[in-house]
Amino acid sequence: MNTGIKNLKTSILIKSFLLRFVIFAAGWFVLVGGRQLSDIFFMILFIVATTVISIYTVPPGQWLIRPLEVVRFFPYFLLMALRGGWDVAHRVFFPKIPIDPDFVTIEHDRDPRKTLVLAWVISLLPGTASSIITEDSIVVHVLDKKLPVIEEIMELQNRINKMFVSG
Repeated sequence: MNTGIKNLKTSILIKSFLLRFVIFAAGWFVLVGGRQLSDIFFMILFIVATTVISIYTVPPGQWLIRPLEVVRFFPYFLLMALRGGWDVAHRVFFPKIPIDPDFVTIEHDRDPRKTLVLAWVISLLPGTASSIITEDSIVVHVLDKKLPVIEEIMELQNRINKMFVSG
């Protein structure tokens, strides 16, 4: 994956800058609730810096995603986060729930974008936490090896793969 912006056309960089600037400005406007426009100079300076940093860290064309699949992923993500939080809270408040911890190894995609998202989201699944990412696998700590963790991670991988455009 080419991580530089030197080989990109100026028109692509300008379009990307403007799009990201508008998105960041809208986010800023929502966060402050439309108030504090008296600090417009600071706001513009901050958003310009954030936009430039975002272009250097994730150059245009590197995170090609399918927006509809991201929208479809969001409810699944929320459900997994709630289930994961509930599972941990349940185990804390009801210590009689048996645990049988273990480590499982999951093969991941060669695409580092997919691997990064997978590692982030695995920790939201009930009773799991990503421990180690190697060249071809992720080692996952599970609270109970009897849970269907591998099946849930496979489902998660499928959903993540659908979000990204293959390149």
